[in-house]
Amino acid sequence: MNRRFSLFVALCAICVAGVAIRANAASAQPGAPGRKFDHAELFAGTSSGQKKAGGSTKGTLVFNSEKKSVDFLREKGGEPMVSIPYTQIKSVLYEQTSKPRYTEAVLISPMFLLAHSKKHYLTIQYTDGSGTGQYAIVHLDKKNAQEAVAAVQAETGKEVERAEEK
Repeated sequence: MNRRFSLFVALCAICVAGVAIRANAASAQPGAPGRKFDHAELFAGTSSGQKKAGGSTKGTLVFNSEKKSVDFLREKGGEPMVSIPYTQIKSVLYEQTSKPRYTEAVLISPMFLLAHSKKHYLTIQYTDGSGTGQYAIVHLDKKNAQEAVAAVQAETGKEVERAEEK
């Protein structure tokens, strides 16, 4: 019994160490002053917040702790599309939406109707240099959406409002 307990404790310690190393590696990328979240998509929203009005750009969401800004870098070239200083952020909203997988149900199996695909959006309301209200709507990857929400809260100090679809 004592040997099993020792083995269990050792296994738990290895798991905790692995999670800690992975979290540290994800948040401290070499050459980056802040946290990066790949596989993001920036929607060109309007002043009323309509995300479907413009096109979208794939890239990386970066929380730059040196410049104290949220940056969105293009996937190709790495040039900044949007840079929002933390002081100009008014509010942050996290939304999780789900929809039935109709295509998979028709092509593969009707069982896919029971599984819903989930999408994660982060909406940042801010004022630009002229004082005009703007929105940045970012579609986050499901693998790092919760980490990105935690990073927004930790870096900006703003409370993230959560909206759940019913």
